[in-house]
Amino acid sequence: MTEVRSGRGKSRAKLIRRGVSTLALVATGWAAPAFAADDPVVAAAPPQDQTQAAAPAAETQDQETIVVTGIRASLTTARNTKRNADQIVDSISAQDIGALPDRSVSEALQRIPGITLQRTNENRDPARLAAEGGGVFIRGLSWVRSETNGRDVFSANNGRGLSFEDVSPDLLAGVDVYKNPSAEMVEGGVGGIVNLRTRKPFDQAGQLIAVSGDYNYADMRKKGYWSANGLYSNRWDVGIGEIGILLSGSINNIGNRTDSIQLGTYTVRANGGAPAGFQNILVPSSLGWRRIDWEQKRTSFNGSVQLRPDPDMTFTFEAFVSSADPKDIEHAEGVYQLPDYDSTYQLGDDGVLQAGTYRNANMDLDTRYGESHKVTRDYSINWQWTPDDHWAISADVQRVHSTSDVLSFTAFSEFGVAGANLANPGFDARRPDILFDLRGNTPSVSTVEHGASLGSQNNYWWAAAMDHLEDNAAGQWAERLDVEYKFNDDSFLKSFRAGIRATDREAVTRQTGYNWSLLSMQYWLGGGNPVYLNQTGSPANTGLPQQSELFNYDDFFRGNVGLPGVGWFPSADLMTNGTANAYGYLHSTQTAGWGWAPLTDQSYENANPGTDNVLGGVATQQEKTLAGYGMLRFGSDRFDGNIGVRVVRTKNEATGYLSVGTITSPCTATPTAPACSGLAPALAFSNNGGGGRLSNATYENSYTNVLPTLNLRYKVTDNLQLRVAAGRAMVRPNFSQLRPYASLGFTLNPAGTGLLPQPLGLTGQAGNPFLKPTRSDQFDFSAEYYFGRSNSLTFAAFYKDIKDYIISGNANETYVNNGQAMTFNVTRAVNGEHGKIKGFELAYTQFFDMLPGPLGGLGLSGNVTYVDSTGGANQPVNTLDPNQTRNADDTTLPLEGLSKWSYNVAAIYEKYGVSARLAYNWRSEYLLTTSAANLNAPVWSEDYGQLDGSLLVSITNNIKIGVQGTNLLNTRTFLDVGGAVLHPRYSWTDTDRRIAGIIRASF
Repeated sequence: MTEVRSGRGKSRAKLIRRGVSTLALVATGWAAPAFAADDPVVAAAPPQDQTQAAAPAAETQDQETIVVTGIRASLTTARNTKRNADQIVDSISAQDIGALPDRSVSEALQRIPGITLQRTNENRDPARLAAEGGGVFIRGLSWVRSETNGRDVFSANNGRGLSFEDVSPDLLAGVDVYKNPSAEMVEGGVGGIVNLRTRKPFDQAGQLIAVSGDYNYADMRKKGYWSANGLYSNRWDVGIGEIGILLSGSINNIGNRTDSIQLGTYTVRANGGAPAGFQNILVPSSLGWRRIDWEQKRTSFNGSVQLRPDPDMTFTFEAFVSSADPKDIEHAEGVYQLPDYDSTYQLGDDGVLQAGTYRNANMDLDTRYGESHKVTRDYSINWQWTPDDHWAISADVQRVHSTSDVLSFTAFSEFGVAGANLANPGFDARRPDILFDLRGNTPSVSTVEHGASLGSQNNYWWAAAMDHLEDNAAGQWAERLDVEYKFNDDSFLKSFRAGIRATDREAVTRQTGYNWSLLSMQYWLGGGNPVYLNQTGSPANTGLPQQSELFNYDDFFRGNVGLPGVGWFPSADLMTNGTANAYGYLHSTQTAGWGWAPLTDQSYENANPGTDNVLGGVATQQEKTLAGYGMLRFGSDRFDGNIGVRVVRTKNEATGYLSVGTITSPCTATPTAPACSGLAPALAFSNNGGGGRLSNATYENSYTNVLPTLNLRYKVTDNLQLRVAAGRAMVRPNFSQLRPYASLGFTLNPAGTGLLPQPLGLTGQAGNPFLKPTRSDQFDFSAEYYFGRSNSLTFAAFYKDIKDYIISGNANETYVNNGQAMTFNVTRAVNGEHGKIKGFELAYTQFFDMLPGPLGGLGLSGNVTYVDSTGGANQPVNTLDPNQTRNADDTTLPLEGLSKWSYNVAAIYEKYGVSARLAYNWRSEYLLTTSAANLNAPVWSEDYGQLDGSLLVSITNNIKIGVQGTNLLNTRTFLDVGGAVLHPRYSWTDTDRRIAGIIRASF
């Protein structure tokens, strides 16, 4: 903070001139660029519009003598945005995002009350933690609508919301989170709305040039990454009026490493031959360790042209493009069997095995490579016109398009001994023992060899390969027109606003299943003769032995966990040079007769939805909406608000098909045999047992939602205001849930030739194009106390009554084929459950200006959130997977992603050109998923807290240098597996501490 004494006119005038542009931004709720925050901000409340009272004297009396910069400026901006908004909103300014090492928007959002992050790449894949924070939850709900500048933005992976971690924060002016919106805001967020605001050239008074760069070092990866961004903005008076141009770009590189030890599910071991005390205990079904090296290049571009032909009219043309190219290489090794009874057994609470030995372990190893290319493009034209003091008109046209290309490729090797009895590999005494001790927070794993070296290439064979492809796209045209009439200044009625909006969206998913196939052999499956890694295969392939490599887990868990050993893996070069190249080597290992062949673009057409991927195949879905709203704003000096209603019509159209499974039975050849009489209808229905895809059909569904809203504010004093909000929100089903298809199957009675009795004999799985949106009637109350120049204390309570949760349901449905009508018990997503979400948020920010000297730069910011739920339901990602549908129906489990408690606390310093913050973010245990992949059981995330920090020093008025740190405490992530009553720990994961040196300059 800089003090300026009154009476020195020249210095004061110069200071005010330098602060004009940023002051204007604060007044409108926009912030200066994150890398151009050197311009001071006078700490005065922003000008009020016609519906708001004048700024209180306590806020303005010292505005000539106090200048605010850095973190304090950003917090002041966010405070004023919240204070003066018509709705309940929380904000982050660009300086907030840039002031901490938050490498993505999602990481920055977790600083806001009520927002938590999911830290796995996908909730069903807890084995792989995300390098950056993933999904955003608002008040425990994942139904979050994403916007840029109030318009739709989404990713092609689901066609609804945005993957916030794919968007660079460097190009944003700020982020606003609306928790109970007004009628003018676009529908689609039961949890809330996250609006990303980009910069515009008319936000600055004149020319602005800004650049910044950083070098980010990951301590476990032992590698650094360069990132940079730049901005140019200017405006000129020309013959046709005033024109402004802004161009900005960002190249962001980041990487990290994760080390994990993971178990399988816990199995009750009841064995009468076990030693005393070792009966009916919980033992892990597997034990493994993995290392993932991840990196990503993220590029963003924002270009904006504004034209003001006269003071009452503005045109804005904007393009925003963001792309992310993550890739990772994984080495995983483990043993998939129950540990043996012996003296190493150590039991914990509730009879859970915590230490023991896997004797004569069957070792499985895999190298997995993943890469994706994700791009979101957003183009828009906006026109605003205020012909007089009463009327304001705006129109908007937007085109947004997103693509996502994904490759996942895994190759497997297994440990064996040449000349061993491979038909009974578990009895070979030359195999290693795996000793483990999982007590406490630091596990220990070690190997003991018995006659066969884990470091010898000739003790491993080629086991299997698997690939998966995706080529997804989603696009939308959106048009809107808004008209506002402002009443006279002395009227209680302030304005009436109305508008219409139309959208036309198309989502195309092109995905395969997971193409797993045997190469030479598997322990648990057998196969052909093993082809060892040092052999050339058949026919001979001289380059094959070079396609594997010895990998050791150096410095595992930073050296704090006992080294689990080494292994020979498929090489990184084999995995990263394309599946066609890999097939050139692996085809000579295929002695089992199965034959793995890589997927191609033609594989999409041949794929079908299945238990491994509900989106398998090609699906095109179209959605059109037409919405209209009306909103009345009113108020006096102490009381104001708005009331309105939004009506939206949604129409979905999609093409799907019906497929029938095959029947393998002696009756297929002789269906007229007497014993086959009961099977004859099924054989006829299934094309004489051959099955196949039967028909294509187009499905249409439409529905109308009426969404009323009310926002009221009462100013008890100049500094204390109360808000009440009520409204109805809705969120549409995901496109994967709306996909129209049905897959019917037959289950024969093993005791005879007929079908099992219903509901087991004739079953089916299907999508549901007739799903309705999930709706919420929601109520909010807040009390907001603003004091001093940048300080606030706020409390918010919320309640959501949610209807039409989407769940898995069963019903008898009749289908006809080949003249045969048969009734199948079909599982599909349906609307059905009702639940309530309630809780509160408490937030506090204060700078201690009353302290003397350097201590006057200290500040403290923090918030705490409590969320509770009753009723409701979890949604299976894939209704074709019976494990998911069964676990999602478990009413003893809480809602996924909901932590009862979360909080943020930050110590801040801002004075003498030094800007520093140390911030801690924490959330309590929550259910990550009801059914994790491979485990098919619920997985929980334990309490997690992370400390981040930043220190920036102004070298000159235009240049800052500093350091930022992420995960300063090296927080370890713990996951548990099991039901609501007992879920022992099953996963330990460490990831990098990242330290970045930064430089920022603006002119």
